[in-house]
Amino acid sequence: MLLITAPSKTQNRIDRYLSFFTEPSFFSKSTSLIDQLKAYSVTDLCHLMKISRTLGESTHQRIADFRPPLTLENSRQALFTFQGDAYESLTPATYTEKQLRHAQRHLRILSGLYGILRPLDLMFSYRLEMGCKITGKGWNNLYQFWGDTITDSINFDCKDHPDPTVINLASNEYSRVINMKKLLSRPVTITFQQKKGDGYATIPIHSKRARGLMIHYVIINGLTHAEQLQQFNLGEYSFHEELSTADNWFFRRK
Repeated sequence: MLLITAPSKTQNRIDRYLSFFTEPSFFSKSTSLIDQLKAYSVTDLCHLMKISRTLGESTHQRIADFRPPLTLENSRQALFTFQGDAYESLTPATYTEKQLRHAQRHLRILSGLYGILRPLDLMFSYRLEMGCKITGKGWNNLYQFWGDTITDSINFDCKDHPDPTVINLASNEYSRVINMKKLLSRPVTITFQQKKGDGYATIPIHSKRARGLMIHYVIINGLTHAEQLQQFNLGEYSFHEELSTADNWFFRRK
């Protein structure tokens, strides 16, 4: 199985890292986006990304600091860079090399700038959400820019998996970049719900954290088949069989 998740805006390089690394599969396309963004002033970036002046300045600096080639001196592996709610349950600094290599095989992180990342792909820190309304020659948004590139990459990565199921843990903003009709594998979307009043609802911040917990669960237990996820019990979540369908699995926490 292949887990698909979204990136985070918060990015910090942590000290511990593997000497083993890979390079993003579509780094040349990332470089072309950065070349375009280098023409933007701080004010332009603030308007484009709808961010504060402070964030605009830091984003402008990150764009200026994007200087290939990627090395362990100027970048870090993706799993050691992304922070935030969905990543707070992931503890790459404590994972064994075997667990990190398992993550490398079974986890992909969607990205507005890099398209799709493996956990051990080196990356420069950046800010470019998939929903950003940037345009270019022949494309009007990042969904058009990436086209079927990401879908084709997922299909390729699933080819040698004994269970090629694609587990969608990404937000709608990011999962939209995948052409589900062209996926060669069965996609399963995971929905987390939390107790709210007399019923249940999807509370975004709790669902983000739950996605991270599920990824952590797969990494530490070395899971390879989708059905194994139905035993997920971290954070007091449990699989809700009655609500679930073949392509949408529900997990609830009381």
